[in-house]
Amino acid sequence: MLYLCTKFDKRTILLLLRLRYIVLFFLPLFSLAQSSEKEVDLIEDYNRLHDKVVLYQQINLDTGKLYLDSVFQVTAALNQDYYLAKSFQLKSQHFMQSSTPDSALFYCNEAIKILNEYPDSMDYFVAQYNLGTIYLQFEDHIHALVQFKSVIELIDSNFEDLIKLDQQKVNLNRAYAYVSIGLVYGQLGDHQNGLVNLKKGIKISYKVDSEESERLRAVTLGNIGITYYNLGDYDMAESYAIAGMEQKSKLKMEGTVGYNYQILAKAAFGRGKYELCRKYLEQSDKRFKAFNNYIELHRNNYWKAKCLFEENKFNASILLLKELEPVYKTTFSERELAELYAFESEVYAKMGKMDYAYEYLLISNKIKEAINTKNDHQMVGEFLDFFERSEERMNHRLQSLRNKQAKEKLELQIAGDHEKKIWVYSLFTISILGLLLIIFVIAKAYQRNKRINRKLNESIHENQVLFREVHHRVKNNFQIISSLLNLQQGIEEDARGKKVLIDAQGRIQSMALVHEMLYQKNEVKRIDFKTHTTELVSSILKSFSDGDMIEYSIVCSDEKFDLEVAIPIGLILNEAITNSVKYAFNELKIGKIKVELQSLEEDHYRLIIRDNGSGIPDDYIDGSKETLGIELINILSSQLNGTATFSNNGGTEVMVEFQVTN
Repeated sequence: MLYLCTKFDKRTILLLLRLRYIVLFFLPLFSLAQSSEKEVDLIEDYNRLHDKVVLYQQINLDTGKLYLDSVFQVTAALNQDYYLAKSFQLKSQHFMQSSTPDSALFYCNEAIKILNEYPDSMDYFVAQYNLGTIYLQFEDHIHALVQFKSVIELIDSNFEDLIKLDQQKVNLNRAYAYVSIGLVYGQLGDHQNGLVNLKKGIKISYKVDSEESERLRAVTLGNIGITYYNLGDYDMAESYAIAGMEQKSKLKMEGTVGYNYQILAKAAFGRGKYELCRKYLEQSDKRFKAFNNYIELHRNNYWKAKCLFEENKFNASILLLKELEPVYKTTFSERELAELYAFESEVYAKMGKMDYAYEYLLISNKIKEAINTKNDHQMVGEFLDFFERSEERMNHRLQSLRNKQAKEKLELQIAGDHEKKIWVYSLFTISILGLLLIIFVIAKAYQRNKRINRKLNESIHENQVLFREVHHRVKNNFQIISSLLNLQQGIEEDARGKKVLIDAQGRIQSMALVHEMLYQKNEVKRIDFKTHTTELVSSILKSFSDGDMIEYSIVCSDEKFDLEVAIPIGLILNEAITNSVKYAFNELKIGKIKVELQSLEEDHYRLIIRDNGSGIPDDYIDGSKETLGIELINILSSQLNGTATFSNNGGTEVMVEFQVTN
């Protein structure tokens, strides 16, 4: 410093010091700029490699795997959860393409866990869609159908926001979802619904101007063709197969043209042109061999065996089928394996080997029964509609029978009066004849009336059995919904979402209990209040770990209510008692709940649910605040032509006064 003072003046030294501070200030900004520039370069590299993986997963899985490894290297350098989730999706898709559904499911769920933090992103919906395709690989068609429909609902409910991000991608995802729904309906055998959704998907795809949308249309055209084949319209099947083939040739999708030749072969088979069918299969074989698609080569051999069978070449057909049998056991779906065994049974029957035919038919039926058991789920809404229609039909039938019986009795009474008049005004001889005639008519009428009563009793018994069966099935469907909610609750991470699912499950179980009692008891229309309440309270307490520390009592006379009254009462009890168990007894060793039903006058009742807990806050009593449970109790009370009041009486007290209308 002394040297500098001799060399420079004081002003120069101050200037140098200021320059030093300026350099120290801008150096971090310069480093930050370099870091941002590096991140931008990494993101560009990631997107480029991501597109390469997507491309090669469709044409060459080995090359796609190499690019996938590079994607994960860039992901590690980026160190961002969002790109890690996208990479997990690519990994999941790779395992889907290589027919490893367990690994695909693992990576898809890992991606969804991360993307739950990005619910408005397009990748979130793509991950949900991929989950549906994985369910398809597991042949879980019901879950796949629900998953694809939920994707549609998610996109439609966020459509306005998503369309601002990427209109092309939104429409493309919707198109994929509808096409997938169509394919699932086809797997379930509902080809008409499948056709509707496939056409809806292809219509939406025309809104997207991209090569991917063209590829989707090319594949979907073939799927529409196979759907028309399943519907028996071979002309339309051929037209769509050829249209899809032309689209694939234009896009150089040579690896999948073999599928279109398969459709043409099936259409030719359907027309009985077996030689033409084999020629199409040979063209299909060439395409699949070029891309080492051995699975489809085996499917083609199955159809060659069918052609041989139709040409009465049974030995050649069975030899080909025996070669396919081990491959179908390890590689193909249960449905296709069942078809193979059924066809082998048919061939053996034609050959006169009935023991083999019977053995293979039994195996096929056993597999089909297992598939049907797994997929025998009906939509609850459709079933409830069926139940309501059935109940209307049965009520109408009962009324018709009653009217018919009344008419028969009236006719008998008129006939009897007429006979009496004849007896009064006739001579002695005619009186004797009239008396005999009356006896004959009465005997005949008695037999007729006895026959009518027997038929009526049989019909009433039949209707009672049908009622109980309907209630049994409704209860089972509620149990299915409850199980689905329980499954969703297990994977739901959000505490609020879990609470909503638990509450919904409790309400569904409350309604299921009513139907369970209807089909278990002799009564098919009326519910015993005390029995129902006892079972409901026991069920609620069992669902909570501390339920053993709660005592309950039920005070009522012998009251029975119809279904439309029992269900709202059960839901009111469920809301009030569940609320007490959850919140009332935090500081008590023994909690007490009392349910009391008072009959005020004809068809008027008072229901009181009381606990000895901490009570209900005043702002809930005066109505300034309201929970979903309180709102439900008020709505259900109105449904019963009554009102609900809430008060503190040594604990929370819910009182509902209601009227039962006949």
